[in-house]
Amino acid sequence: MRNLRIFFEYIDGWMRAVALILMVFAFGPVMIGQTAPDSISICPPGEAAEVIEPEPAQGSESRLMTLEEIAVATDTIIANYDSEWKDLSMQGKLSFDGLPMSVSVKLYMKRGESVILSARAPIFGEVARVEICQDSIVLINKHTRTYNVQSLTGLDVDSKAYLCDLQDILLGQVAFPGHGRITPQNASQSQWIDLPTDDALIYPSAELQVAGTEYGFVMDSLCWQLKSFVLMLSKTGVVVETKYLYGNKGWTLGIEITLPKKKLGGEAQLSYPDYNPTPLEFTALGSKYRKVDFKELMRF
Repeated sequence: MRNLRIFFEYIDGWMRAVALILMVFAFGPVMIGQTAPDSISICPPGEAAEVIEPEPAQGSESRLMTLEEIAVATDTIIANYDSEWKDLSMQGKLSFDGLPMSVSVKLYMKRGESVILSARAPIFGEVARVEICQDSIVLINKHTRTYNVQSLTGLDVDSKAYLCDLQDILLGQVAFPGHGRITPQNASQSQWIDLPTDDALIYPSAELQVAGTEYGFVMDSLCWQLKSFVLMLSKTGVVVETKYLYGNKGWTLGIEITLPKKKLGGEAQLSYPDYNPTPLEFTALGSKYRKVDFKELMRF
């Protein structure tokens, strides 16, 4: 029974983390409403946050890239884009340090309309979900038949555009929330910093930053694939990082959230996208489920 409780605590905590990422990526401008600071925190696992300034210090091995270098890099990134798609799905395994049993996950996305993340465990079946559409984000605990919902109606943003950008970032593509995928124009509005590790930092200008957050992209400067997306909430100092590792048959999406007093983290080993998927439908909540706050969602 104790292992079962630990299992659901891990699942629920991870789902909360994913929900936070979805809310911040898609609707940060109106949910946070604070001024972004002048630097971005890049915090690898197990290390203290390293502050990388937009302007490298004199004498540093890092340097600002030239306009010619930026143009070549941008063309390479754009050439690697996935073609336009209507819907897709990915499947795989979710892992944590200390998780008492394996969890399978399925991620289904409909372009500009929905993101559904489902987690299943042996014997228990589906145990948790995160469901996002243009007007709400819902966390569902299938074990206790409870859910928590965040309404997004009435927000003064183009929710479809933000959702498209969220989907691109989850797929390992460079997109500026509210401004679309990378283009020569928005690339020129960003600072590109060549780092001494065969990496490069794309640091969006103030015009591209999301109010109340600060974010940037760490790229592999040898092939210009996305290695990590890092986002910091100005008001709380919470840092969210997604990491991407690409293989022959699939890829790994790592997620780490650094809170004031602890870290939440895990990774999903996923297949590459299936562009002819079996859709996931939204959960029919009705009378079988009870709406609760976050605290009660954790009870078992």
